[in-house]
Amino acid sequence: MRMVMLGAPGSGKGTQARLISTKYGAVHLSMGSILRQEVAEQTEIGRSIGGTLNKGDMVSDSIVNMIIEGQLQRYESVILDGYPRNLRQARHLDKFLKSNPPELDVVFLLELPLESVIERLSGRRVCERCNRTYHVDFYRLETCPCGGAITRREDDNPETIRHRMEVYQGEIEPLRSFYEERGKLYPIIADQGMEGTFADISQVLDGIILPRIERPKILSRIRRRVSGDPNEI
Repeated sequence: MRMVMLGAPGSGKGTQARLISTKYGAVHLSMGSILRQEVAEQTEIGRSIGGTLNKGDMVSDSIVNMIIEGQLQRYESVILDGYPRNLRQARHLDKFLKSNPPELDVVFLLELPLESVIERLSGRRVCERCNRTYHVDFYRLETCPCGGAITRREDDNPETIRHRMEVYQGEIEPLRSFYEERGKLYPIIADQGMEGTFADISQVLDGIILPRIERPKILSRIRRRVSGDPNEI
């Protein structure tokens, strides 16, 4: 499957993408993690985008499009987390996948009220080594089990969060319409806890998406059997 996970900062995109990856075997491609790694390693891209990330602004379309194209040429079954972030990127992805199938199967939109976004992000802490996330209301750790230091991201402060949400609100409605028109969008209520959110996502994948993907394969096998194809078991 090829999937997209949309949602406001702090809506749980990364957590849900990791759960999907574990259950369904797709590769989790987090644009945020990829970009932060570029900054940490001081690559040419990292040096050019460090200030942009710290202000909570979006990295240019040309850079993220280039990154995601490279990743999609490596993996077929993926969950895109944090990309596309605007309509221009969505159109670019749509065009790219038409030439490099398979195309997208499903787009999940995690919906969360602004107050919940601010509460989640203000208390969020991240492992510098493995990028696992924690919240101060539930964990008081200074070191992750992997050995990495648990820190607060520079952009997880109320002022920057509100700015990021302004940017997000201006971009999400065109994205919603774009994928609704293509019959790929499935809104998910994200303010119900990790387990409840994942249960709703799994219901869509197991009940709608996977049967839709498997049906052509089954019909193809039936046709080969009817035609007496010796390669069909």
